[in-house]
Amino acid sequence: MTLELIFAVVTAVVTGIMGACTKNKVIPAKYVPIQNIVIGVIAALVAIYFKIFSDIPTAIIVSLGVSLGVGGAYDAMQIPKK
Repeated sequence: MTLELIFAVVTAVVTGIMGACTKNKVIPAKYVPIQNIVIGVIAALVAIYFKIFSDIPTAIIVSLGVSLGVGGAYDAMQIPKK
């Protein structure tokens, strides 16, 4: 379980950093969810390659869930600032 948690945290941090750096500067804001999906798919492939999760669907669901969740949390934190 520890390796899975570390993997989820690393995926979340990478997604958050990429979203903060590229939003409205490199990538228009409407394409950031696609960026998060790509990060999630790459994270799932890494998890499958290193056998972090016992099965492939779990790796995909966790990776996409974490990356899209971080993107949504980042956007939710920006709403009160506007």
